[in-house]
Formats: sequence, structure tokens, C-alpha cells
Amino acid sequence: MSPANRVRLIVGLLAVVAAGIVVGVVYATHQSPSQPTAQCKQAPKPFLVPGTPTANVAAVRAALAQKPVAAAMALEPLAFQAPNDPVVQFNYATALYCAGFTADAVQAYRAAKTAGRDTYYEIQSDLLLHPQFFTQAGYPPFLSESHDPLLVQGAILQRAGHQHSAERVWSRAARLHPNSDEAQVAAAVGRFDMDNLSASFSKLGPLVRRFPKSQSVRYHLGLLLAWTGQRNQSITEFRLARSLGPKTPLGREAGKLVGGLVAGGTNGR
Repeated sequence: MSPANRVRLIVGLLAVVAAGIVVGVVYATHQSPSQPTAQCKQAPKPFLVPGTPTANVAAVRAALAQKPVAAAMALEPLAFQAPNDPVVQFNYATALYCAGFTADAVQAYRAAKTAGRDTYYEIQSDLLLHPQFFTQAGYPPFLSESHDPLLVQGAILQRAGHQHSAERVWSRAARLHPNSDEAQVAAAVGRFDMDNLSASFSKLGPLVRRFPKSQSVRYHLGLLLAWTGQRNQSITEFRLARSLGPKTPLGREAGKLVGGLVAGGTNGR
């Protein structure tokens, strides 16, 4: 699926989040009784991302071949022995969650986010820790038709799950091209973190005043708003993005995303 189609599919579902349907690990910690209750109908499969440095794939596979409680018990000593291994930490968290130890799972997912910095494990942990936002895919992608090598390189890194590496490349582009709206937008998008939304919004918001006619600024502001459940504001930004060039790639995408968001609501137009 192309990045544009993926974004369209994802944002088309955001009305569910905006409507207040909250599910996931953090929600379960507030709903679970004192005795652990299994949270998964089926035993979880190992979450193994190719290329992630680890010596514990076999141990993780063997542990998760058991029922969740046994899996969590098998992975617990390994989680203490390998605190910097995101493969162990993430799968240990999943076993805990499925076994019903949801409060412990939250802490383990936080450990996985830290250990998995600049990998899919960080992103996936962040999504699970913030069910109030959109939790079905990765971080908001930077979309551009630019052929600038740094912007292209950053986009490739982001798609590979290397958010911090992408941010470093995009920040370099922003320093080299201070008057480029796209470079500044990319640097802001690269700072996205569900634990600290201001990291992106504090950079992206002021760009509206600096580049009032920038379609990229409006589009990506709308995208981050949609990703964080701010449906009405995101529709406004997407409409403004479309008005700045309805036939451009971003303009067409903005129009399609508005359609998806409005269709998922009750009073959009």
C-alpha cells in the first residue's frame, strides 16, 4: 500500500477514536478487577521485527508458545537480564497484558519504548500506551513530492520505523533551508511523540503564521490533529490545505481525508 493510500485508510477510521471509543492497555488498567483477568482471546504471537539486534528470539518464541501466564513467568527473568532488548521487553509486556497483569504491562511497554528507541518497538509501544489516540498504525508520515535528498532520506527512514533518525535528517534539512516550508514541516513531524505532543505541535503551529500559503503546513497540521483525535480541527486544516491547490497531490489527499472524516462524523459538511 502506498503511503498516501495508507494515510487515507488510517484517517478514515479516526472518527472512531474521536467518538470516544477507548480500548487498549492503559484503559484496561482502570477496568481490571483486583484479580488478574485474561485480556486476550487467543495466545499472542511473538512480535519480531527483522533487523532488530537481539540474541533472544528463540527464547521469546518458546515463551509465547505457552499460555500467557506461563509466557509471562518464562520471560520475567529474561526481562530483568536484558533491560535494553526491545524484543524481550515488548513481548514480555504483551504476555503480561494477555495474562491480565495490565498495570505491570504498562510499565513493561514503557521499558520497551525506551529500549526500542528509533525502532518499530518504540512506536508500537507508544501506540499501545496511548489508546486515546489513533492506535492502528505508526506515526503520522511526512508526505512530499520534493526530490530534496534529505527530505527523501528522512521519509525512507521514517517508513522503516526509524523516527529519530528521520528527525535528525529532517532537522538538518531545516537548518540548511530555513526558508523552505517543507523542510520546516518535516522537522516538526519528525518530533512526533505521543508522550509529548507539544514537541511537534509547538513547531508546526507557528509555521501557519510564517508560511500562511503553505499547503504542506496545513496538510500536516491536519494530519497530526487527526492522529490525535482532534477531528473537527483536522477537518478545518484539511479543507484549508485543499483550498490552496485542490489538484496537487496533497490537495487531493486532503479532500479525500476530509471526506473520510466527515463521513465518520454526524455534523460535518
